[in-house]
Order: sequence, then structure tokens, then C-alpha cells
Amino acid sequence: MRTGVCDLDKQLCSWLENWNLEQTYKSSFSRDFIKPGTSGKTEVTEKKNLSEGYVSNIGETYFENPEMGLRIHIYDSIHPSLNYFYRIFEIENTSNTSRNLRFFSTHNYRILEDKLAETAVVDRDFLIHYKRNRYFLHSSSPQFDQWAVGDAEWNGFEGTWKDMEDDGLLSGNVVAHGSVDSTVGWTISNLQPGQSKVIHFWIVTGKNYTSTVKLHNRIKDQEDNSLFRKVFSFWNSFIERFTIFPEYRAMDQLPDKIRRMFYRSLLATISHMDINGSLIASCDTDIKQFGADYYTYCWPRDASWAVVALDSAKYHNLSLEVFDFYSKVISEKGYFLHKYTPAGDFGSTWHPVPMIQIDETGLPLYALYNNWLMSRNVWTIGRYFMSIVVPAANYLASSIDSDGLPISSFDLWEERKGVHTYSACTIYAGLYGAAEIAKALGHDVEFEYWLKSAKKVKNAIIEYLYDEQKQRFKRSLHDSTIDSSLFGVWYFGILPSDDERVVNTMKAIEYELSRPSGGIARYMDDNYMGYMNSWIICTLWVAQWHIAIGDLDRALEFINWCADNSHPTTGLMAEQVANDGSLKSVLPLMWSHSAFVLTIYEYLNAISENYCKLQ
Repeated sequence: MRTGVCDLDKQLCSWLENWNLEQTYKSSFSRDFIKPGTSGKTEVTEKKNLSEGYVSNIGETYFENPEMGLRIHIYDSIHPSLNYFYRIFEIENTSNTSRNLRFFSTHNYRILEDKLAETAVVDRDFLIHYKRNRYFLHSSSPQFDQWAVGDAEWNGFEGTWKDMEDDGLLSGNVVAHGSVDSTVGWTISNLQPGQSKVIHFWIVTGKNYTSTVKLHNRIKDQEDNSLFRKVFSFWNSFIERFTIFPEYRAMDQLPDKIRRMFYRSLLATISHMDINGSLIASCDTDIKQFGADYYTYCWPRDASWAVVALDSAKYHNLSLEVFDFYSKVISEKGYFLHKYTPAGDFGSTWHPVPMIQIDETGLPLYALYNNWLMSRNVWTIGRYFMSIVVPAANYLASSIDSDGLPISSFDLWEERKGVHTYSACTIYAGLYGAAEIAKALGHDVEFEYWLKSAKKVKNAIIEYLYDEQKQRFKRSLHDSTIDSSLFGVWYFGILPSDDERVVNTMKAIEYELSRPSGGIARYMDDNYMGYMNSWIICTLWVAQWHIAIGDLDRALEFINWCADNSHPTTGLMAEQVANDGSLKSVLPLMWSHSAFVLTIYEYLNAISENYCKLQ
């Protein structure tokens, strides 16, 4: 989708992506929200707020072009339960003369992954793209008065958007098939200096024509801006769930920016969750600029950490949906593959057969056990005992050698194959958790088998993966490189957080991997996306250790660093932060946000425990 505008008097056309822009999320809105004919920016900030909150999923974007004398204000939102996207355009004349304009929205889909066999057709008051059982309906208020559908990216045709660039007029063609695109336009006449024109625009998606049109008709009849109030209310009600639990009482001891980041991170995590229960790593599509692939896959590792975070915030119902997804994609032999599409198909990979990162089988078991500890819902562990726990735990138990070390597999960074400390820790955590679940359900044979296997792995980690010479744990069996993932030794319960071997390891991580910007790198001499960039998750792992040993002040320093190095206006967190403070790799990274949620929960829990001790 692209948006553009033409000055009909000057015959000058421009795409908004070339303008100055400011982008954020909306945190409050007035009763009028947008009053047509006035500046939305002024209306929103000066009116008494109907509702106040730290976060929402309503996007705000300001585009400004001083040369054209125009400012465009856009609100974006998606209904929380119905399948439609809603956008409000506000076109403001910032020049000192009246204007005659034409505003455009153009759409180029790859329905079901490609450009073949699609149809685009104008029907009454809407324009619809469809292929097989995928429908995309576009409509507006006021209704668009310009339209064109035609060939795109085929036989030399670039698309109907060229009509807009050429003369600001669209052909009026009503139907096309094959490799197609579409453009709609609105004529804005005699727009006076300081005045604005408001256009409401929506896209309805569906799996058949009738239901898609039915929802469109429902949207047409609704009160203007009612969706935005519903979305705002829904998500603020959603995050209120956390406020009823004991940990919330310590929230006022956190800086305001940390509280805002907690709620933003909670929403960012949930926004990556599919109705099928998959949690994709990132919705950022810019990453394809660096390769012919995306981050829109569900890694069992990332999703499991998100589940741990969601359970800490008491969203156990959402964790249940992820476990349901796991139960459908787990292999017959009991392991999880590299990554999956949201539909549950095996995703792309750069690994040779067997395409396994063994921590991605240990972590789902650990997440299910953690869910049991947090929720004590026997129905959950009972439901997934045979479909997840038994096959995964038996696979892990069969994947350790006589010494208790796991089979060689790729590490969590997906870069090297070997026997890695972090992976071994997750295997221990998975087997121990499976054993505890078996005990809770009365499966004594499985309990004894998995517990024996877990203890064997734990002893092997201490015996073979500790470097006596360096007095700390090493990354893998034959690699003593300091790696931030070694936090797993204490986090997964191999040793206590204050054990001398753990303390030496964590101090080495903090000392050797600290970066000029203030964050923590993955490992020494990491060159991915730049030399030893700080990673949000690695920085939070160090913060979590400081929480565990009771050094809350130092933990808060790292937490503050993460908040300070989020996107300055949206609050979204990237995967990495360069030494100059620039954000690297995907933005947002779901794991960064879920790690922040988990860290804040642990921080609040520590404050609450200290308070109880004082009482």
C-alpha cells in the first residue's frame, strides 16, 4: 500500500513515503477524537481526554511536505476481533492559498504468496481484490470518486499508480485479472488555508464474498471513529488484568518510562500472536532487504520465552493457545524443527538435516512446567501430557550420551553446531519440568525416568562444561568463549544464582561483553549486523541475574538502558543496538519485548518479597 497526493493546479504529484514523517502510538483521545474540518492534531491535544492510558495499538503518523504546503495526519487501527483494518486520513492545507487536490491510495497484493490469477473489481461503493478464498475489500467515507484496476508487474506494466504520477487522473477501469493492482482517489476542491479534509478508509478481509461484503456494510453504518474507541478500550482493559495481582502494588516504584515500556512490550508480544497460537519472531518486513526471507516464522525457542513472560503477567489463557500450536507441529519422534509458519508448516532453514536446535525442544517443556507452577491448572498439563510432554521428554532423554551430555546440535544463535551449555541447560529444565508434571499427574514410571535423565544432564553440565582454568562456564564442550547465553546455568536451576561458579561466569559476561553504549553483546567478537552490537535480550539476562542476587539498583540500570534504546517515538524494541545507539536488525523483535515483560515481573516480585520481609 502506498499513499500519494496531487496538486491539481500545479500538476505536481508526490508519494508520502518521500515526505518528512513522525510516527508514534496514540495514548489518549478526546470525545470528538477527530472533528472533520479541523486539525486532528490540535483537536486531540487540546480537548479534555475521554480516556487516558499508557499504550494503545492505534498508530499515528504525521507526514509533512513544506514545499507542497501540506500536512497529512493518519490514524491506523485493526479491530480486536473482526477482520478489518481502519484508517483515517486528515489532509491539512498549511499554505496561504486555497488548494485543489486529489488524494490517492494504491494497493498491490501477493495473495497466497504470488501475483498470479488474482482479480480486482470495482463493485458499487467498494473495490475488491480476491483469489480463491481470500478477499480484500476497500471502501471509504466519503466514497472515492476516482479508481483504476489494471495490470501490474507484468508485460512491462508497472501498475495503476503510474496514472496518478502522470496526471493525477485514474482511468476508471473497473475490472482486471492476472497480475493486478488497484488505486482509488478522492478529489478535494477549494481547501482553504488552515482547513483539513478527513477521509475514512477501511479494508475488510474474508474467506468468501458474502461475509466480506456483510462486514463492510456493518462498518458503513457505524458511528464515525467508534472503532478507535473500541480498540483503545479493549487494549487498555486487556492490560488491566495485570493490575489485580500482588506484583502490581510495586509498580509505582518504577520510573514512568519503565511502566510505559512494560505495557508497550506486553502489547507488542501479543501483537505477534496468531489465532492459531503461533508467535512469530517479528512482523518487520524491512528485513527482506537483506535477503529473500522474513522473520515472520514461529521459532519454538522465541515463542516459549514469550509464554514464560505471558504466564508471569498471568495471561495463562494465551499460553494455552501456544501449547495447542505446539501439540500440532511436534514431530512424531518428539522434537521440534527449526521454525514454522503461522499455519504450522515447516519454515525455511539454512540447517542441514536433521535441522534441529535441541533447545527448541527443551524450552517448550520448560514453558509448560512454568505454566503449571504459575497457574496450577491441572487441566492444562493433563491436556498436553500425551501430545507434548511424553514425546518431547522421551526424545530428550534418548538424546543424551552415557556421560549425560546432549547430542550435537545448532546453538541458540543458529551459527555453530556442538554440545552447548545453554542447550544442555534447557534440556535439563525440560526433563526436570516433565518429571514434575508426571509426578503431579501420577505417572510414576515417567517421573523416575525423566528425573534420572535430568539429574544426569545436570551433573554433566557441571563436570564437563565448566572451565576450571578460567573459573567459569564455557560456551560449549570445546569452546571457552564467553557467551551471554551462559546465564542459563543459574536461570534453569543447574546452580544457584549466588554460587561462586555462576557469579564468576556472570561477572565475566558483564565485564567482557559490556559495550560503549551500555548494553551487553551476545559473545566476544560477534560480527552479525555489526561488531559486537548490544542485544536487548542479553542485556536483560544480566539484569535478571542482578535481580536474582538482590542487586536491584544495578538491575534497574540495565532495564533503563533497554527503555532508553527503544525506538524514540513508538517505544518498539529492536533486536540489536549499535555502539552509536542506532537500532539494528528487525524492529520490533518479539523476544526483546517478552524478555522485558519477564524482567519487569521478576523485578516487581523482588520488590514485593523485600517488602514482605520488612513487614
